[in-house]
Amino acid sequence: MIVTAKELLTKAKRDGYAVPALNVDNLESVKAVLEAAEELNAPIVVQTIPATLRYGGEKTYVALVGALYRGGADIAVHLDHGGDEDICARCIDNGYTSVMIDGSALPFEQNVALTSRVVKAAHARGVSVEAELGAIGGKEETEGKIEYTDPDEAAEFVERTGADSLAIGVGTAHGVYRGTPHIAIDRIAQIAAKTDIPLVLHGASGLSDEVIESAIAAGISKINFATQLRQAFTAGVKRGLAEHPDAFDPKKYLPCAIDRIKSEAGRIIALCGAANRG
Repeated sequence: MIVTAKELLTKAKRDGYAVPALNVDNLESVKAVLEAAEELNAPIVVQTIPATLRYGGEKTYVALVGALYRGGADIAVHLDHGGDEDICARCIDNGYTSVMIDGSALPFEQNVALTSRVVKAAHARGVSVEAELGAIGGKEETEGKIEYTDPDEAAEFVERTGADSLAIGVGTAHGVYRGTPHIAIDRIAQIAAKTDIPLVLHGASGLSDEVIESAIAAGISKINFATQLRQAFTAGVKRGLAEHPDAFDPKKYLPCAIDRIKSEAGRIIALCGAANRG
């Protein structure tokens, strides 16, 4: 079934694994991640960022998931890094089962107020909400540059907002790391000890398997992957064009992109411990 992210993450938190949250951009990536999830009987979150929605529209990706999802393990359709109430509302109206409101750049009290409003509106529609506290960086070496989430602030934030999951700043960054990321595993454990909702790790593309496994053991229940899936898509397109140099029909070369994303998604599912959790 297509369910809320809260339902998926509650089970993951209870059983000690993480749900892979896989960013999609087009039909090929949706098809690939759903096929991987089906074959591995794995719950996943299929998610889009606002830039993707500007490219294709909120209705498009929900429709693609609805058309291509064939059952099996439960999945959620999620807005990643919603920046304001309006985009969250549009996604809810168009069938998303989960939204993220990212008020992390705001002062604490403003983040609480914004998140609380989105939680109230989303819960009234049966939609779950991910919030963010602390900073998740850009493309950079992260040591000494990321504002780690404070465990006590996290506990207060969760209590006051009613958010269903919380993305935390522990040294990860979005995009391609230019240096070595330094992930504060101990900070994850400290936050997990102070809060009772699932914790989310953003910026996982490029982290070592050992770091990801340690993060899950410390209390992470959802892990976001975007860059490496886009890299897989691009590599697949290049391979398809190399294998079919005279092709002008995309259906000749895009299957290579689907295969590359599917393979990468399957590896991520296994790494997160989500296989056969459906």
